[in-house]
Amino acid sequence: FFTYHVLMRGGDGTSMWADLMKNGQDADQNYDYASNSVILHLDVGDEVFVKLDGGKVHGGNTNKYSTFSGFIIYPD
Repeated sequence: FFTYHVLMRGGDGTSMWADLMKNGQDADQNYDYASNSVILHLDVGDEVFVKLDGGKVHGGNTNKYSTFSGFIIYPD
């Protein structure tokens, strides 16, 4: 099982939408100021990533408003 935590902030006064993707499929969604966590079951070879679906997100070396972390809780 895998858990992830995300904190995102829309950039330049715009709205943003972000999805947690698992093997190319939407597994979780975030909108505007967003903080979210989820626990997913993963199999060997599964791929997980956060995809910006629309808008802008603050980020970079000076604007550290967006974070993403994830880790294996325990293997099957």
